[in-house]
Order: sequence, then structure tokens, then C-alpha cells
Amino acid sequence: MFKAAIRVNKITSIAQLRGATLHAERGDETSQARLREGAEPGAGLAWSKAAESDRDYLAAFKAHKAELGAGERKGAPLCMQALCVVSPEWIKAAGDLHDPDNPRNRALFDQAKSWAESWAGKGAVFGARLDLDEAGGAVVDLMISPVRTSRGKPVISTQKALVELKAATGERNEYSALQTSWADWSREHLDSQIERGTRRTITDRQHLTPETYGLVKDKARAEALQERDQASEVVRALHSASGMAPEAIDELRDLLLLQREIQAHKRDPKQYKPPMSEYLMEGQTNVALILSPDSDPWPYIDRTRRDAVRVVEAGRRFGLGQDDDKKGYKAGQDFFPALIDRMHLTAVLAKCGEFCARAEAFVKNTISQLRGLDQSALLDQDKLWPENAQPAVMRSRINLEIRTPGAQVERKPEVEREQSQPAPKPERKRERDTDWEL
Repeated sequence: MFKAAIRVNKITSIAQLRGATLHAERGDETSQARLREGAEPGAGLAWSKAAESDRDYLAAFKAHKAELGAGERKGAPLCMQALCVVSPEWIKAAGDLHDPDNPRNRALFDQAKSWAESWAGKGAVFGARLDLDEAGGAVVDLMISPVRTSRGKPVISTQKALVELKAATGERNEYSALQTSWADWSREHLDSQIERGTRRTITDRQHLTPETYGLVKDKARAEALQERDQASEVVRALHSASGMAPEAIDELRDLLLLQREIQAHKRDPKQYKPPMSEYLMEGQTNVALILSPDSDPWPYIDRTRRDAVRVVEAGRRFGLGQDDDKKGYKAGQDFFPALIDRMHLTAVLAKCGEFCARAEAFVKNTISQLRGLDQSALLDQDKLWPENAQPAVMRSRINLEIRTPGAQVERKPEVEREQSQPAPKPERKRERDTDWEL
């Protein structure tokens, strides 16, 4: 018997769409590292609604919105990226796994798109790709943006489409519904021997449930006790992770990324630097000298702030952001039980966000200056993504710096205590991290 499975990631920002395009066009390090020896980069089957490129998902998304006349909801996902998987052995049964002329590769590519539009709606898919330049195969990458009517107007709504699918399949949650629906479609339209993968808890990448997180910790603890005399702590942790579901491994990776940044910030909050890409390793001039009046800013922006964006997006997947101090640091308690950790994490997300906005402003403003535009054309970084990050940085500094030495880590932040007693007036001295400015 052959298996069918689905993995889904919600795309919530234009930056993520640009990143998906970069990956599809084999312009990022991850895609290049995955290339099969001797394979031609970009080999595969691809289609999109973009007029000039089958792999430009940002252009395809804009064409999709124009075609369907659809608007967006503020804060709602723009689309879903779905990986439609079948057993590679099913493809190999009819020929080479990486042969574009293998009829099963073509059938998988066509049926994945048809399946998505069967529940998301006609025209909901704006991009599809089956990579044949990697060691693996039998995976179709879909970009799905369902449109539904809201108050008489067409609006992008991934959630409504998923709720409808859940009702149609009778599953308990949307992601189980995706698994069942894809397996049923594959069995009916590809091969009667294809069946649904083994059921397990499928978690949305936007949120790792406390129950799942507890199971992960219990498993790691049990294996660590068994192997403590045979392997190092890191090796034991890797062994523990090897038995987890792919979705849980991805979420654990995000969790560890945030934990790493928390520890770095706790060691020296004033000297903390957001993770930076290679363009910044030698300082500001390393970026400025390679720009010209005709430069497209986005490749430089995306590459410069790539690692900081990863931190910001990882935080958002766990429901965390730069403004959590306004809510009393309530978000993320299941994953970061210590209040002081949540305070430092909010500061990390604010500083990474401020760096992302500053990187965009710096590159675009440098190009504007090279073009001879006046000061009125220069951009204000507080109006760029993520907006108002600088004020968030200052709030986090105040909330952390007013804590007295030796204070209990669970002491309430100033934003909560000010209702019951007067708060000491913070100094207005503004500190600048000039050693890591663009």
C-alpha cells in the first residue's frame, strides 16, 4: 500500500511570499543545499497565475486577487502553502522519480491542484510546483488562497474554507480534514492502493498545543534517563526528536530558536544583536557599496534581514509579538512559563522587528539618495514592517531596566503593578545600539 499526507503552513505576510518565491526560484541557501548532484536547478513541473514566471508567487498572488476581485482581512492569512505528498514508491513504479515525463509525476501535479480547488473553490490555487531537482520527490507544493463572500464582497478567507472542509469530512479539526480529504482524493483519482497516513496529532504551525508540548517533553525525559550513560545531552535530545512527527519537529525548531535568542538577550540585554546575514558582517558600507541607482531593493532587504525575520515569524507562530507587554505578557505562558523569559522574548521580538524595518528603510533610502531624490522621498522605518517597532523596543527596555537586582522572576511587570501602586518614573535617557546599525 502507498501513503498520502499533507503538510500546511499559513502565509501571513508579503515577506513570506517573497521568501517562497526566492526558494522556488532556487535563490536561497536552503534550496541550493537540497539540490541533487548533477540536477539542473529549477527542474520540475511548475505553474502560476503570474504572467511572466511560474515561480513568482508574489506576482501570482497579486494576479489572483485581481482575477477574483478579492480583498484581504487585516491580520488574516493571505494564503496557505500545502505540500501534497504520496509515497515516492508510487511514482517509481511507473519510471524515474525525477523524470518530468513520468506519467505519475504529471498525474500527481494535476490532481493536487484539482483536489485543492475541489474544496477551496475554483481558481483558489495561484501557484503549483513539483520539484525534480532534489533527492526526494512525489511532493507537490501548492499556494492556495480561498475566496469567500463577506458582507457582499469577495474576501480571502483560509479559515472559512477549512471549516467547510472539516464539516464535509466529519473530522474533529481542520488539519485532520485535510489529511483525510487528500487521501480520499488520491485513492479515487490516482490509485486505489493509496491510503491515508497513520493518524497522529496534527498541529497547526501557528500553535503548538500544551498537550503536544507536554508529550514531547515527557518523551525526551524518558529517553534521556535511558541513555544518560551512553550519550551526551545533545545526542540524547536528537534521538528523542527523531521519533516526532515532522510538524512537531518544525515547531520544536522554532521553539529552540526563540529559546536561543532569549538566553542571548538575558546574558546582556544592552548588547544583544538580532541575528544578521552575511551582508552585515563587515558593517554598513558592505551593503551600501553594492547598491546602485538601478538596484532592485528587495533581494538586498530580504537577504540582510533574513535571520531576524525568522525570529519574528517564529514568535508569531506561537502567538507572540513585540507588543505583548501591553497585554501583561500573557501570551506564550505554556511554552515560556517564567515571566522573565517572556519579558526578554518580547524585547527580542521588538529588536528583531526594529532591525527588519530599519534594514528596509536603509536599503530603499540609500537607493533613493543614489538616484538624487530629496529628503522628502526618504522612508520612516516606523511605518515599515513591522510597524512601530522602535517604540516597542523602548517599552521593553523600560520594563526590564526598572527591575531591582535579585527580584523574583515571577514578579509582575510594571504594566500590571502600576494599577495597585505608583511606579517609579523611568529615566528618559535614550540608548542606541550604534554598534549594530546598518
